[in-house]
Amino acid sequence: MSFALVLLAPEAELEIASSLCFDEGALGVETQEPGMLLMPGTPPLPEGRWRCIAHFGSRADAETAAQVLAGELPTLEVPTPIEIIEENWSLSWRAHHKALRVGPRSFVHPPWDMPALAAGEVAIAIDPGMAFGTGAHATTALCLERTDELLKEFPGADLLDVGTGSGVIAILAARLGAGARICGTENDPVAIDAAKEGAALNGLTPDRISWQLRDCDDLPAPYDKPFQIVIANILLNTLVELAPQIARKVAPGGRLVLSGLLAPQGDEATEAYVAQGLKAVSRHERDGWLRVELARA
Repeated sequence: MSFALVLLAPEAELEIASSLCFDEGALGVETQEPGMLLMPGTPPLPEGRWRCIAHFGSRADAETAAQVLAGELPTLEVPTPIEIIEENWSLSWRAHHKALRVGPRSFVHPPWDMPALAAGEVAIAIDPGMAFGTGAHATTALCLERTDELLKEFPGADLLDVGTGSGVIAILAARLGAGARICGTENDPVAIDAAKEGAALNGLTPDRISWQLRDCDDLPAPYDKPFQIVIANILLNTLVELAPQIARKVAPGGRLVLSGLLAPQGDEATEAYVAQGLKAVSRHERDGWLRVELARA
């Protein structure tokens, strides 16, 4: 544990107090000024006052500094040092990551928070430390939701996940009983490694999902053939650039789900794929982000 002196004073006086605290062995000094955005729960600053929080390694050091401040700055109100309870942040940060329902039959959860499941429901464990998609962002959540719905509508359908990131969409598809052909493509080898780790974390055998560091047009057999479900959760410029090759991967009667789009970008994305012979089916917006769905006749 550590101890802190919390001081309120005008700016000029607080600068002197901060310097004295350092002279008396403060481990660090935090200064809060008027107009600063404070952390939730922090008391507001009185008008014309700044706040100084000086941290010390022991109560004795903090008390000594308080005595020095009282002697050097007799007009400064010096409170009794307070004890700071230190948290184990490697564990306490986990409280911010909880299981999240992402579809009618599916959850995404950190490994330490397994949700209670009803019959027919599945839960996908994703390490929130990875930087490639945990399911919490609206675009990923929109894709996961539609993946669940489409696999209920088309049981056993095969699925291609373009720009797979953490692999969470392909992993969910596997757990929901998608067909033998599930493929995730990427242009980042680090993401491919993360996806493989995620699949193993969820008990999938290495051959259940094919992870490919390739473009859609360069996939090996049997993944070179079109898929009944294609998901592409990437940015607009890439979706437009890759429209011809992504559209070629949609089988007759198949569905294409696009996301990674801001709400105003829906028309441009849709037009790029209608030009490839697909038909717009639906849109769904969440938190300013958009999911667009198209179909091949």
